Amino acid sequence: MTTVPKRKHIGQRRQSAAAPANETSRRRPDLRPQHFLGLKDSTLVATDTLLQIKDTVIDTIESRAMSVIYGDPGLGKSFSTRATIQEMNPDLILPLDFARSRPGPKDLREELFHQMRLNCKMPGTPTAFDKLLRESLPRRPYVIVCDEAQQYRRENFEFLRKLWDNCDPQPAIVFVGGREAYETLQSDPALASRIYIRLEILAMTEDEILKTVPDSHPVWRGVDEALLKRIDTQYALGSFREWVKVTKHVLKGMEHLGAGTVDETVVEWALGRC
Repeated sequence: MTTVPKRKHIGQRRQSAAAPANETSRRRPDLRPQHFLGLKDSTLVATDTLLQIKDTVIDTIESRAMSVIYGDPGLGKSFSTRATIQEMNPDLILPLDFARSRPGPKDLREELFHQMRLNCKMPGTPTAFDKLLRESLPRRPYVIVCDEAQQYRRENFEFLRKLWDNCDPQPAIVFVGGREAYETLQSDPALASRIYIRLEILAMTEDEILKTVPDSHPVWRGVDEALLKRIDTQYALGSFREWVKVTKHVLKGMEHLGAGTVDETVVEWALGRC
């Protein structure tokens, strides 16, 4: 099920209060959208995926709701979410990102504590910790962003659901992840009933490829549409991430072959390395 809210605009990003430099660098993750493989000269394109994710995030925040953005890997879910929250006050964004796989509720509690920069001793028991979070979250319009949510255990979703239920006013919570995250949320009636928007991200269609790829990187401008269709059908299959890989190999191929433009020979060389 895909729910696409109406287009909305994000307000001007506000200046946040300065935090000590060592605390900011130690605790705050880099929330900027990162181009896969560090591809230079890439351009952020206002695709339907980006616009739908932007609308979903904004609507969830305005409604202080819980929503899920899900789909297969490499379709731009995390990138577009990060691009959206870049326009918001960073001190209100609480990103629950973890280097380790399969984090538990203890990890979520501690990360929320650090992200809110609470000026007190970390509680020693779950009960005391949850009480502190319930008291602290309503003080500001926080947005909890749970990326890679397919790695979450069921008890993580249940912990966040109970936390959301017992805050007044409630924080906005955005889950971003693979289909496993969506299936876990849907399998529990208490969780499923609280999801405000379910946005499924799908691979780009052929028409979207022809509109998006030439604008995403200078190397594709003016390239024959038949070549773009061939690359997508033979390899990329509408995936943003796979198109970045192809672009990287095409640039290497042009350098290796001494080509000034993307042609059949360059494409053959690039696809042979994918």
